[in-house]
Amino acid sequence: MFDDALPEPHTQELPLPDYPHLTTRAIESRVADLDRAQVEALLRYECAHRERTPVIRLLTARLRRLRETAPRKSPPGGSTAPVPEQKPYPEVPGIPARRIPLGPWHRPQP
Repeated sequence: MFDDALPEPHTQELPLPDYPHLTTRAIESRVADLDRAQVEALLRYECAHRERTPVIRLLTARLRRLRETAPRKSPPGGSTAPVPEQKPYPEVPGIPARRIPLGPWHRPQP
């Protein structure tokens, strides 16, 4: 989920002013503008201090959406070379590619 090893932030370090006093609805309306690091900080604080289940669910869902929409990074030390184009059918010498069955789940398009 997120790095539990990081220390929980102090109240004055939280990205939302007066966070400990905000209601779940107020947090929900403000969390949409936060980035991943800010949501993680709120989640660490919430788990360590307040433990409000609806808020933890809200922050976890927001963090999941941020991860899903984040651009994919190349692997560490990986190449930035373009990925070769993959053909939809395997190539076997002497057999036309469209006639190679891939399995019962495969339905070739005309």
